[in-house]
Amino acid sequence: MPSRTDLVAALARYPQSLVLRANASKSSANLVELDGWYRGTLRETLKKREEEDERGAFLEKEELVKLMRWKLARGKWRPRLQDLIAQNPSSEIESSTAKAFETVDSDPAASLALLSKLKAVGPATATAILAFWRPEVEPFMSDEAMENVGAYGEDEAGSLGKKEYTVKAWQAYRKQMRDRMKKEDWASIEELEKALWSWAVERKYGEAAYEGGEKAKTAKKRKSEGGAAEQTKKSKKAAA
Repeated sequence: MPSRTDLVAALARYPQSLVLRANASKSSANLVELDGWYRGTLRETLKKREEEDERGAFLEKEELVKLMRWKLARGKWRPRLQDLIAQNPSSEIESSTAKAFETVDSDPAASLALLSKLKAVGPATATAILAFWRPEVEPFMSDEAMENVGAYGEDEAGSLGKKEYTVKAWQAYRKQMRDRMKKEDWASIEELEKALWSWAVERKYGEAAYEGGEKAKTAKKRKSEGGAAEQTKKSKKAAA
């Protein structure tokens, strides 16, 4: 289980972990682009919207649909959710997200409940929405972070038990993330979640990716050596 030292190293390799995950399945192929959009372009767009629109910050329908693509590409792919979330009316998406952003600092549970009324938006997706808006204090419920946040060393178990995506589970996870952020002096909860995710992805996909690369190199070498041997035989026959 990851110590702070392990996580600091994993955080530094977060870009490489994104590539590892993107290469692991076709459904995650555009994860690098989506993650950059989620943490950069989307935040900038909403900050500008907050300043210029009288309604404040809110998500448009296409932004929510793309955010769902990011969540699924980074975790477990569930295509049905993509179809369902696109069925939400634009007006409901805009009003629900605007109210959630407005109340998250004073009542995060109310914000979570507001977002969860949208079709295909459960607590985990709701935290993805709140996390990009308040990355300093609101954690995204990724499987990887939920499984490992409670472990501070090699012999410690990481999670609270069976993973659940409920309000109660969110409350417990949020407390664990905040406690660890303070105890280990992380700059933000987002930074801690990225570190936990990167550490877990490296353990799951890193060795397999390395072995796959080595096997491919070996196969290519054998094929090359076999071709060279065959060419030598042909040359000897021609000479004879």
